Amino acid sequence: MRPLIYIQGLDIKQFPDYLECLLHYMRQRSQVYIFVASALLSLMIASKGVEPMLAIKLAVGTYLISLATYAYNDVTDTIADRVNKVNRAIARGKADDKVVKRISIALFFIGMILLMHINLYTAMIALICTVLAVAYSHPRTNLKDRFPYKTLVNASGAGFAALIGGFAVDDLNVNVVILAVVSFLFLFILAPLGDIQDYEGDKAAGKRTFPVVLGINTTIAMMSPIPFVVTLLLLTSINISMLSIVVTSIANTVSTIILLLVYKRWHDKAMVKMSRHVLRLMYVMNQISILLSARVGAEEGV
Repeated sequence: MRPLIYIQGLDIKQFPDYLECLLHYMRQRSQVYIFVASALLSLMIASKGVEPMLAIKLAVGTYLISLATYAYNDVTDTIADRVNKVNRAIARGKADDKVVKRISIALFFIGMILLMHINLYTAMIALICTVLAVAYSHPRTNLKDRFPYKTLVNASGAGFAALIGGFAVDDLNVNVVILAVVSFLFLFILAPLGDIQDYEGDKAAGKRTFPVVLGINTTIAMMSPIPFVVTLLLLTSINISMLSIVVTSIANTVSTIILLLVYKRWHDKAMVKMSRHVLRLMYVMNQISILLSARVGAEEGV
């Protein structure tokens, strides 16, 4: 079986190879769906009725820019990925970095076009996120290797994804803002967990992530209060239903338990990887809780 891509020039005949590489990233980078979920949930929170074409443009545009961010990051992250033995096409020698760069540029471009077609605000957010994504990975700026910018940029991206749905319908209400704050805070759990999982490779590559700079135990201690803060934020929101209380309480109790397990077993990469999957689900549960609260508020306002 031949490698995914070893192409030096752009040739339409090689389209199947480009498609194969794109599908590889779509399979391997499933975490981008949390940004899409944030965008759609904020649209649902801000809208009385969701227009299907608007939702499609918002979801696809957000997805493409998010996927492009991860693909471009892989181009400049080969050394650490090889040390950490992650399943990435470039690190495993199955894709040419020039081709992955072309794919990421195309994804950025198409994603920006889709979001620009919604309104000026979504266009500005698309532009800001693209600039942040390039600054995050480009060798001249390389924010991903600078403390504390790696986590700040990740968290900011999640926050912008949660705001874009509100901007899409010109309604940046309090629930959309709360969604953005929760998204920002939860990325301060998910991003450092990824850094803990990649600790050895990041340290070897000279990256200044939270675990490398502060130490793993200190990083986990910093993350631990976040579920409580999120619970407090949601419970003190303007409109809160009993179902919302139950959903957010379960989500953040599970999140706290998972972080305690990580504190004791952070050296177990499989467990850390599993914890990230579970915490993504808890993140989405908190977002759903905000949506439920927004729906209660809308019904009471009628």
